Amino acid sequence: MPIVRAAAGVLLAAAAAALSGCAAGLHAEEPAGVNLAGAWKLDTAASDDPQHVLAHMRAEAVKLMSRQGSAPAPQPHAATRGGAQGQVADSDTAALPPGPGGHRPDPLQRSPMAHVITTSMGRGDFLTVRQRPGEFVLDYGTSQRTFTPGAHSVVSAEGGVGDQTSGWKGHEYVIEIKAQLGPAVTESWGLSPDGKHLVQKLHIGDWEFPAVNLTRVYDPTSEIAPRALPTND
Repeated sequence: MPIVRAAAGVLLAAAAAALSGCAAGLHAEEPAGVNLAGAWKLDTAASDDPQHVLAHMRAEAVKLMSRQGSAPAPQPHAATRGGAQGQVADSDTAALPPGPGGHRPDPLQRSPMAHVITTSMGRGDFLTVRQRPGEFVLDYGTSQRTFTPGAHSVVSAEGGVGDQTSGWKGHEYVIEIKAQLGPAVTESWGLSPDGKHLVQKLHIGDWEFPAVNLTRVYDPTSEIAPRALPTND
C-alpha cells in the first residue's frame, strides 16, 4: 500500500520535526569559557519583586470574579500578550465576598501562573550551581533540580504534565517547559555583563493573565545554605 506507507512517513517526519523543534537553539555542548558554577545568594534589592507581580494578578482576578459573580476556574488568556505592570494593592481583594468563617478566598488559589511564581519563590534564597559535561544542577539545599543539556523529557507541570527541554543557548543555560494544560515556562541562567552576578530570567507565557517576566539576581556567597534531604522537582 504505497499511499499508506507515504502517509505514515509524512506523520513520522512531522513528529520528528515537532520534537526537534522543542529543542531548537538549545545545545548539549557548553560554550567555552562560560562557568555558572558556585554558591550564590539572592539579592532581593537588585531583583524583581514577585509579590508585586502576584498583587497585580490578584487584582486582575478580583475584577474578573466580580464581573462573573463567582470564582471561575482559570481559563487561557485571549487578550494581547504583555507583562504585568502598574501599582496595585492587596486591598483589592475586599471586592470578594467573604467565605466560610468570614475569610476572603485568595483569587489566585487556582491560578497556574501564580503557582509557577510561588514555586520559584519557595525554593529559597540560596543556590549552588554545579556545571559538568552532560549535567547542569541547581541545588537549593532543600530541593535539587538536575538537567541533561540537550535532552527532552516529560515532567510534571501546571495542569498535569509537560515537555521539558534544556540546554545551552549562547552564554545562558535555558530550561523550557511546555505544559499541556498550563502556561509555557522558559527559565534562563547566565552571568551579568560584568561576570560578578548570576541572573535568572523567568518568562511565564500568557494563560489566564498576560505573560509575566521576572528577573532575579544572585551574588556570590560564602554562607552555608540550609540543608535538608534533597528532593527533585
